[in-house]
Amino acid sequence: MTKYLGIDYGEKRVGVAVSDNEATVAFPKVVFENDQDLIKKIVEFCIENEVGAIVIGESKNNKGEDNKINPKIIVFKRELGNAIKVPIFLEPEFMTSLQVENTFGKTDMLDASAASIILQTYMDKERNRQEIKKKSEEEKKNMKKDLETSPASMITYADFKKVQMKVGKILTVEQVPGSEKLLKLSVSFGPKNPTDGALESQDIRQIVSGIAFYFPNNQVLVGKKVAFVTNLEPRPLMGLMSNGMILAVKNDDNLAIMEVPDFIKEGTELS
Repeated sequence: MTKYLGIDYGEKRVGVAVSDNEATVAFPKVVFENDQDLIKKIVEFCIENEVGAIVIGESKNNKGEDNKINPKIIVFKRELGNAIKVPIFLEPEFMTSLQVENTFGKTDMLDASAASIILQTYMDKERNRQEIKKKSEEEKKNMKKDLETSPASMITYADFKKVQMKVGKILTVEQVPGSEKLLKLSVSFGPKNPTDGALESQDIRQIVSGIAFYFPNNQVLVGKKVAFVTNLEPRPLMGLMSNGMILAVKNDDNLAIMEVPDFIKEGTELS
């Protein structure tokens, strides 16, 4: 754990507090005169007490605005940061010295006690932040685990068997009027009756698909034998009923339809 140093900066005196090794409790420690050796004294104190981070009170009024001493605190923070390479944080504080004086009266350690209030406030907030962060990370981890193991992410073999996929031969292709991405396909899935080869008995369906962008010359699709899902509930697209879905795979700006060799007959089921 990081051991913290708390500072209550004043124009005449600077109070210093130190946390325990677990960074849970702040203790008033010493008051330094604000003279030309202040930075040196604080650096030496930090080294002696093995301080890993510093918290300086940022002087605010009751409206949360900077008090007149705050610009000097910012300069002090910069000079201290140049002298010691540990993280330095600002913690807004409002009349901490007065709080201590009202509670304990005027004492030689008043400024150090104010520094302990500043430091304790920061550490409590930081502990809460870490607990919230940890809880959030645990929730994300558990959510990911639940998604990976949830029955909803798995289907049974019986569920898969409900999906009917067949090979269809594309007979015609037309751009759907008023749409840049939709194509109207006329697709043959072979004879309705396997013993009857008449055209009238063919299972020919209208399928509307949003693949026009990938086939500027859409007539290249005519005659191709492609895999389709054939037992989807029909749905209207741009006023046209679509009775199936073409199987395709998309990667970035590229799309490939799931073609099959010509020797595979229309209507053949995929399994």
